[in-house]
Amino acid sequence: MAVTTLDITGVVCPYCILSVKKAADKMQSGDILVVRCDHPPAATGTIPEYAKATGMAVESTKIGDGLWELRLTKK
Repeated sequence: MAVTTLDITGVVCPYCILSVKKAADKMQSGDILVVRCDHPPAATGTIPEYAKATGMAVESTKIGDGLWELRLTKK
């Protein structure tokens, strides 16, 4: 199991999801991708929706004012 961190603060859609998809494509079963994001539409919508659609477990936590941390786990 590998844990990878992806910091996409300052990035807006569609580049947020493209960055997440690129990182997720390299993941193996059981790997975790930790994403830091400050773009609300991506953090609360696009990224969690992508994770669920591709069969990944996702946990989202607001860690600061306008800052989220999402943990995507590949099944």
